[in-house]
Amino acid sequence: MVLNHVQERLLDELMDYAKIRYPEVGIQEITEGPADPEDVWVIVSGIDWDDEDRSMDFMEYLSVKQEDILVDYGYPICLMPISGTVGA
Repeated sequence: MVLNHVQERLLDELMDYAKIRYPEVGIQEITEGPADPEDVWVIVSGIDWDDEDRSMDFMEYLSVKQEDILVDYGYPICLMPISGTVGA
């Protein structure tokens, strides 16, 4: 998926915000959301989706920032933890 310069800047801001509390997070893949090709899903490593408590804390922490980006700029960008079984 190709991002425009605004989406790239917003993704950088979102990753910087995520790394404040989760410095181990890294971008694994950038793809479109399954329901809408305009949605940007950023698959991240460092947070195991199978660790329910940690992944829920991560998603909750990012939810306000992701909502701000959507409301302020109109871009749905979501950081999604990767399953520990992917690539295994």
